[in-house]
Amino acid sequence: MAAAPILRWYSAPEQVPATLPGELATCWRDVANAGGAVGFAQRLPVGDDVVRPVVDELVAGLDPRLRRLLVAVGDDGPAGWLVLTGNADPVVAHWGRVTHVQTAPPARGTGVARLLMAEVARAARDELGLASLRLEVRGGVGLEAFYARFGWVVTGCWPGALQITADDRRDEVLMGLDLLVSRRT
Repeated sequence: MAAAPILRWYSAPEQVPATLPGELATCWRDVANAGGAVGFAQRLPVGDDVVRPVVDELVAGLDPRLRRLLVAVGDDGPAGWLVLTGNADPVVAHWGRVTHVQTAPPARGTGVARLLMAEVARAARDELGLASLRLEVRGGVGLEAFYARFGWVVTGCWPGALQITADDRRDEVLMGLDLLVSRRT
């Protein structure tokens, strides 16, 4: 039986091990090519030459307050990862956005997503003092039910906002997580 993944936060480019961007790009490529709703929909199958520059840009933009990377590290490298982005503007600094949520295909069904979602909520609330989180998901693939298991609720949608292919437009579903609910009860 494999050991549970270790969760690691990175909040500055210099913290990221040299091999990690390549491993994240491989994970992202594999998730996208397996049908995951993680971007690159109009470029499938997607290769490392497309994904790696996007990962490099993401890592270059890491910042302790405004962009953090959470990686679940398993026996064979990243089992999953996500990004937590804050807001510099004081008017919206009380909430953050979760993006790039993905689990490596071999790690699906092992609880990695549960670990990632619990940790991002904990860190956003306890370390960054955020009151809520937001994320957007591709409509029509069942992701709303997936995130609802972790307390997220649908707050709205942008109808037809995502052009997957010339013949496939999807809603962008907006979801939120109130991080202060547990403190009120």
